[in-house]
Amino acid sequence: MLKEKEYIMWLSGLSRISHGKKDRLLQIFGSAENIFKAPPSGFEKFKWLTEANSADLTQNRNADSLKKYAERVYSMGIDYIIKGDGYYPEILREVYNAPFGLYLRGDKNTLLDKKVSMVGTRQATPYGISAALKLAEDFAAAGITVVSGMADGIDSASHRGALKGKGRTIAVLGCGVNVCYPKTNEGLMRKIIENGCVISEYPLDERANARYFPERNRIIAGLSMAVVVVEANEKGGSLITANLAVDSGREVFAVPGNINARASKGTNGLLKEGATPITEARDAFFAIGIDEEEAKKPPEEKITLENKDKMVYDCINSGEISLDEIIIKTGLDIAEVQLILLSLEMGGLIRRLPASRYACL
Repeated sequence: MLKEKEYIMWLSGLSRISHGKKDRLLQIFGSAENIFKAPPSGFEKFKWLTEANSADLTQNRNADSLKKYAERVYSMGIDYIIKGDGYYPEILREVYNAPFGLYLRGDKNTLLDKKVSMVGTRQATPYGISAALKLAEDFAAAGITVVSGMADGIDSASHRGALKGKGRTIAVLGCGVNVCYPKTNEGLMRKIIENGCVISEYPLDERANARYFPERNRIIAGLSMAVVVVEANEKGGSLITANLAVDSGREVFAVPGNINARASKGTNGLLKEGATPITEARDAFFAIGIDEEEAKKPPEEKITLENKDKMVYDCINSGEISLDEIIIKTGLDIAEVQLILLSLEMGGLIRRLPASRYACL
């Protein structure tokens, strides 16, 4: 039986309908399932839908085909995270045109980590590569997950630095999660999946497309409270990401560069416009939400929970919260949540407050 997330898969995959129109339809119909099942005449009254839009909505909705597609997704070990899931990062909801859903390969718990986004030019200099590797390695060593786009240059160096630091990393793709772009990063993609996750809003098999990269940049910017631009030309995707970060209330950091280097024109320009300079990872700790003492703790001192236990703990760790709020945020049933709460309480990680509220110790 199809669920709302499968209907979201279908709606998100209608590439000729804008995100804004899809969002408007969801507000009108209440769910993607209702849109899927609406009669063709149900769309005729909306003058803002073109004939092509209406055709997509009515001709591309075969329940059997959708079921087979969803089965294929899950059989490949791919998760699909929608806004109603506990794994959908709250911080990402704040972004303009936040994705309706995300395909994910790897550990979905990574989405709940404290994160920093790192971006930069594909035509990186040795200096830029070295800076990205060092910063990412130090972020990872401090327990911060590194988010980037898996492109050549600074992106790839950022992922590799996080892996070198024995940390976790997230790659946001401008193609389907079963497609590797660039092809030369197949080995890196496997390591990212083993030590984090790769995510995309685009359907399986979707090839890389030039117009997808600016779109995916809003996700890179939206997943973290801080965006670090390592090297950037005067124009390009890195500056788009920086602007999106500012629009979403994130702090933008820039690595100072050689004033004569083309690859530093963008970052030095950001510094002139008010971006915060960064020369070491700890410069961004406060913006990410950790203090230096926390970052200095060895890995064995950090709390390590798995799957559903971590979902519940992270809800409580964000601030005092009620049982009902935990159930809504995680999507788990009440009996399961109560068992997890009891386990966390007995383990000395949380405490119960009056009126069925909980807080971390």
